[in-house]
Amino acid sequence: MRPLVLPRTPRSAVGRLLLTALAALALTFAMLTVAPAPSAQAHGWISDPPSRQDLCYTGAVKDCGPVQYEPWSVEAKKGSMQCSGGGRFTELDNESRAWPRQALKTNQTFTWDIVANHSTSTWEYFVDGKLHTTINDNGAMPPKRFTHQINNLPEGNHKIFVRWNIADTVNAFYQCIDAYITPGGNPAPTTPAPQPTTPAPQPTTPAPQPTTPAPQPTTPAPTTPAPQPGNGSCTATVRAANSWGSGFQGEVTVKAGTAAVTSWKVTVNGATITQAWNSVLSGTTTLANAGWNGKLAAGASTTAGFIANGSGTGLSATCTAS
Repeated sequence: MRPLVLPRTPRSAVGRLLLTALAALALTFAMLTVAPAPSAQAHGWISDPPSRQDLCYTGAVKDCGPVQYEPWSVEAKKGSMQCSGGGRFTELDNESRAWPRQALKTNQTFTWDIVANHSTSTWEYFVDGKLHTTINDNGAMPPKRFTHQINNLPEGNHKIFVRWNIADTVNAFYQCIDAYITPGGNPAPTTPAPQPTTPAPQPTTPAPQPTTPAPQPTTPAPTTPAPQPGNGSCTATVRAANSWGSGFQGEVTVKAGTAAVTSWKVTVNGATITQAWNSVLSGTTTLANAGWNGKLAAGASTTAGFIANGSGTGLSATCTAS
């Protein structure tokens, strides 16, 4: 009986199979090592008491750079102790600026505004660089507005530094508040001007009096008429400040025409608005002025922001005023 002989695979076929397997393994390794870490999709900031970026956003501090348009975007890698997080808004790190001190209580409530939430690991509150309080959210999603109660803050002048650590990325969001802390939240004292200790010398000889009376004007001085109620027109421009997924954050700029206006209303085309600030949202496309920014002098302007669904392209806006 002849022995059973199995067919032999040609050497060239074995080589091709081996090369194919090695190539697939190398491609898999490259994808694992090159894939970038996900970036945070969350955006938010402390609005009360005002953080440095909030002061820039409201115009209380001028010349802040781009952060004045997006205070919710102070994002960088975790672990930094800089107000900017070491990111792009370096104006926030400038300690030589006269950042206004906020009156805080020793048991203080901090209000956060979130424009795009994300799962959160921890919130860390530091006082003068020393960790004071950690709040563990265990991956929870924060609401659009919420508060933290931080107790037993030390009295006096201090710098409050806050890190919002995102759960599933390498990034965090950063806040700094320049504070004057008292039990009752009293404002920082002002330094009075020094008073002279030696009285100024008094003249011993009376000053000469004029013998000829000063001429009186024959034409009455012009008077400035009181401003009239606004009845002018307005224009509006709209832009997408940044976007994520199926939504974006937009900004509307309203400008009065050649006459003052007392109120304005803007219709945004190309977006479905879900949230607005510095304005009152009506429906999903119309923004009306808030109580404090409706009156505009001739040629003056104001801005309002919003969150909307959509891509943020093809936007337009119309404005009506009274």
